[in-house]
Amino acid sequence: MPIGFRQNIIPPSCAVDTLAAPYNPNKILEVAIFSEHRFAFYFWCKWSRERRLKTPPSLITFDWHQDLSPPYKDEISGLRKLKDANLRWIAKYSWDRLSPRNDVQIHAALLLNQLKDAYVVCRQRTNREKQYQVKDFYGNLHNVLIFHSPEDLENHLVKINEEAIYLDIDLDYFTKSNPLSVGDPTRKQQYTYTSRSEVLEMFNPHNMIIDFAFKRLAGFTIATEPKFCGGLMKSNYYLNLIDKLYFSPSLFYSNPNSTGASWTF
Repeated sequence: MPIGFRQNIIPPSCAVDTLAAPYNPNKILEVAIFSEHRFAFYFWCKWSRERRLKTPPSLITFDWHQDLSPPYKDEISGLRKLKDANLRWIAKYSWDRLSPRNDVQIHAALLLNQLKDAYVVCRQRTNREKQYQVKDFYGNLHNVLIFHSPEDLENHLVKINEEAIYLDIDLDYFTKSNPLSVGDPTRKQQYTYTSRSEVLEMFNPHNMIIDFAFKRLAGFTIATEPKFCGGLMKSNYYLNLIDKLYFSPSLFYSNPNSTGASWTF
């Protein structure tokens, strides 16, 4: 008898928890955590397909890096084929074909019209324009905006209207000086980090950006990226801060007498 394959399978090193939306208990969404940031591509595609809307959610992402490289030439033909592929093949592409540099996932999702627009809060400085457009495979235009501080994004969000948001956090955002990263304006030989109080203030649920995202939340992705955080302990430290800030008792909590994680606010 031939061995069957599951049609829906997530990429390796990914974990997914399901819970009610922050401000809508009748709406269910997923929180996905993974070590390599490119796997966010799979979840954005999965969630946008499940929503079956003409216009997909926009992305708000916090990352040390911009992660705005276009897919490389050898990735384009396979990317085009994903339009009609099942989730198993999207998972395989995310693992096997999408750049292991973990820097093309945003453009790849835009090209497939799985994101509407992208708002990127990052520390990395490049010569890239701070606002530009991407034309997807179907002729739609998508806005990409780069901000070097949360305050700059706040000033922009008051001017726009978004119906749905994917929130994305790469934990290496919490490094300030990052010796592994090209484009660090204050590059040093040692890592320097965002303080606990800064994290709690910046990502407080009632902070303007987070409140904006959570009221429109369609999915939440977290990349742990321990190599770029200065090691596993630092990555876990910041993951623990985010977990305690948003979830109770904890993501992935399992107990026969509990319904699992819920939002803390």
